[in-house]
Amino acid sequence: MAMNSAPLLPSGADARIAALLDDRVTRYTRTQKKRARMIAAAAGAAVVLGAGSLAWVTLAPHVQQTRSAYCYSADSVDSRYTQVGLPDEQTGPDGTSQIPTPADRAASAVDLCSSAWTAGILSDSTGVPPLVVCVRPDNVPAVFPRNAADTRTDEKFCSDLDLALER
Repeated sequence: MAMNSAPLLPSGADARIAALLDDRVTRYTRTQKKRARMIAAAAGAAVVLGAGSLAWVTLAPHVQQTRSAYCYSADSVDSRYTQVGLPDEQTGPDGTSQIPTPADRAASAVDLCSSAWTAGILSDSTGVPPLVVCVRPDNVPAVFPRNAADTRTDEKFCSDLDLALER
């Protein structure tokens, strides 16, 4: 029986075949590396966007943190409340002027909420009770009335409401 022998390859064919295979392997490796870099970049962007979105949803805007307050009608976060704030600007006979952001946001929050108490928004009377300024989780001041007989410290008062004391 006769054995078939492989056809003879022209000279230099082995080198050309090896070069073609090497080129395909190199292109495949480059494609895999490029794909891995793209996946890593996409994952990194997703993490950054997710963290930024979480911060945006969790924290109130800086203007709201410094120029407004929540005024509660009782010493409970479940009590009736209103949000009050300072406008950014005012218009008068001399034109528009900017209203500066208060340096002491606790004092500003007490002033704003005292006005709400005086106007009768938070109770039927227009008297202003002693007020305690705590901080909500979104970093906006929360102002609560304190019963005169309450002997807790301001820090204990706020911590009992699961809030931090505004310092």
